[in-house]
Amino acid sequence: MPAKDGDIYSLLLSSSGKLFTVETVVSPQALKRGLSGRKTLELGKGMMFIFETLERHTMWMPEMQFPIDVVWLDESLSVVHISYGLQPCIKNDCVSYSSIYMAKYAIEMNSGDAAAYGFMNGTQLTVM
Repeated sequence: MPAKDGDIYSLLLSSSGKLFTVETVVSPQALKRGLSGRKTLELGKGMMFIFETLERHTMWMPEMQFPIDVVWLDESLSVVHISYGLQPCIKNDCVSYSSIYMAKYAIEMNSGDAAAYGFMNGTQLTVM
């Protein structure tokens, strides 16, 4: 999936037929920053991290303002793991969260959106 920081894509979920909108982050600076410092995120929208390699990536959430779900995807945009209800961290000693399986992409979204939109292990996403 060729993308640059700030690109907007709609993803179709095979499990629910719903569309979910993501903003991509690709550069090392944007991957490190993520949603840190943002006060809110619109319902049905998320941030898609595009990593260079397929591996067990880790999210560290300094200066987060709201709880999130993280949906981890393999290289074919299939859901391999979901981390639900990760709590905000405003200190520097934040907990890190990892996928339990190899992932090429991760989508951060509002806590509760993963279930509401039908993200499940095995869900295939299609870029629209």
